[in-house]
Amino acid sequence: MRTNLLKKGAGLLAILLIAVTTFGQSQRLQVATKSEMYVRKNAASPEAKEDLEAMERAFKIMRSMTCEDSRAWYYQGAIHNIPKEIIGANKLCPRYETEKDKLFAWGDCTHTKTEASSLHFLLWHRMYTWHLEQIVRELSGKADFALPYWNYGSEVLSDNQLPAMFLDKKGSLYESARYSLLNNGNPIDDTTRMDIKEELDRLAITVGFAGKEGFSQQIEAAPHGLMHDYIGADGKETFFNPIFQKEMSGLMANVPSAGFDPAFWLHHSMIDRVWTLWDQSEYGERPTLKHIKVQPWEYNFIQPNGDEITYSLDEVYAIVFNPDYVYDDMQAPVFAAVPKEQMEVASRSMSVQDPPKEKVIWKQSVGEVITNQLVIAQSREQLRQNRSFIKSERSLTTSRSLLLKLDVSVYKEIGDYYKVYIHYPDGKKADQYIGMMTFFGVSHVHDLGELHSFEEEGAELSFTYRVPGNLLEEGELFEIKLIKRGQGAGNVTLESITLSAQE
Repeated sequence: MRTNLLKKGAGLLAILLIAVTTFGQSQRLQVATKSEMYVRKNAASPEAKEDLEAMERAFKIMRSMTCEDSRAWYYQGAIHNIPKEIIGANKLCPRYETEKDKLFAWGDCTHTKTEASSLHFLLWHRMYTWHLEQIVRELSGKADFALPYWNYGSEVLSDNQLPAMFLDKKGSLYESARYSLLNNGNPIDDTTRMDIKEELDRLAITVGFAGKEGFSQQIEAAPHGLMHDYIGADGKETFFNPIFQKEMSGLMANVPSAGFDPAFWLHHSMIDRVWTLWDQSEYGERPTLKHIKVQPWEYNFIQPNGDEITYSLDEVYAIVFNPDYVYDDMQAPVFAAVPKEQMEVASRSMSVQDPPKEKVIWKQSVGEVITNQLVIAQSREQLRQNRSFIKSERSLTTSRSLLLKLDVSVYKEIGDYYKVYIHYPDGKKADQYIGMMTFFGVSHVHDLGELHSFEEEGAELSFTYRVPGNLLEEGELFEIKLIKRGQGAGNVTLESITLSAQE
């Protein structure tokens, strides 16, 4: 867990980087002062109405541009990703037929499931939305425009609806290849909404930014992936997807078409807000500049005037961790000056470290399809071993969390998701929720092809969750329970389960 010293140190470092870069590159970056902060507002609030109107005006202009115009709706959506091949003549962009036709910055998103992509997921999408925000500001004429966020998972039911401007079939923010429940003005269904809320509560106390069990990978799965599939009605409805030019799930349910639905921007503003809340909390932790340089990524975007720009990782770090906007329900962080000797301590602490070693406690082959519910019990021999381990390594299991890894195979792109619990069969304790499995972008991530099925090939995936050691008392019988949400036809097979402790 990062201390307040590290947080202040990282903030000061970002400010210094911006100052140096600005001086050396003639205002390429600008220091944001408190008076210049833009405010991103809850899309359901009256205060967000003018920003939504500005977004509507800007997207009307963007949709009127040819796809080769760098500020056009099609161009901006393709920055996130685009199909490798279009079926037939591309009616929306004759310039593009196959991936060899990509223009500057197209297809740069981080949905590749490498160590680098997981590390840069939140950083890249913050830069992406930040640039779109500036383009809308320029085209709409609203100088103080800030991208609203969709506050899904809120206990306020109206927060879970798409704004009215996204439902107007004649408007520039409407998309027909979107879940009809949402396009008809209904809120997210109660079960999904409560599941999102439970996941948001878990994310708020997640430890660590990077790594398979860290905040970045966990939020990418849910609510990020869950909401992509939900908005795109994956497993629920089919549409004519105008980006792929074929009948399939909606735009948001597919990585190559997701950035073309205007709802994408409200969704990612919310993901950025959740990250900001966590980052400013006592649990927050940041990757270091050295860390992201070890695992680099390309950052190519479009300026408000249409010019191309490529950022160095120093510049990215400076911008991402000193944004020029705040959210309406939180204050901008204040970074106080840190004494030189304390900055030296912070710099030494903020270094790339080798991942800790893991000691396996329990590993079991399963090979069962997860239907509505699946409970994996320990054998008597395994229970005996676990009791012995927890008793002998009590300090380890209480001071450091355990890691639960689920290895699964999936044979179809599905919109279903699965909740994971620690289950106590004696009934003395309530089930403890520890995470969620989602499958947004499986075929894209594993390069299984967008124009064919992988029902025979399948994809092997692993999901890892941190389990607080105090959930597993000495000698206590526990099981792993998975609950399926959704009625999709895709089958997910739990191949094996591993519980380990970090040494």
